[in-house]
Amino acid sequence: MRFPRLLTVVVAVGLLGGVERASPVHAQMTIPPQSFEDVVAEAQAQNKPILVEISAPWCPYCQRMQETVYTNETARTYLDETFTYVRLNSDTTAGTHQYRDRTLSTKQLASVLGAKGVPTTTFLKADGTPIAHQPGYIKRPQFFKIIRYVGSGAYENQSFQEFTGERSE
Repeated sequence: MRFPRLLTVVVAVGLLGGVERASPVHAQMTIPPQSFEDVVAEAQAQNKPILVEISAPWCPYCQRMQETVYTNETARTYLDETFTYVRLNSDTTAGTHQYRDRTLSTKQLASVLGAKGVPTTTFLKADGTPIAHQPGYIKRPQFFKIIRYVGSGAYENQSFQEFTGERSE
């Protein structure tokens, strides 16, 4: 009886160790910590839309987006050239942000920006006006389509389906 229990513990520890190694810290895109107000000011100065990545440290899909989407060289280059971006930890209530004449905690700001869960990717105009938000994990090909749609300004005069040439079903 004792041997199977020990085997179960060894297998569980091995699997957990593998999960930890599968998500190395260096694989994440580094986003310098800045206040939300600074991000909006920077976006306005550069006339760039804002991408807000709303995540939580415990979220496996947030980590997966970090590892497979945000670390992609093409995505990073396009984001650097086209967007101002910030990452919000939706679990944090510490700190305050000014947004649309309101003082909000990070958690409240995430909610106001459309996050009902994590991950959520939110897009804002340079002045902080909401454009759209996409909840959930976004696979890299779809993410590229979305950031190009918003980054090009196409959202102002055509639907996403028209932009991508896809038919909605």
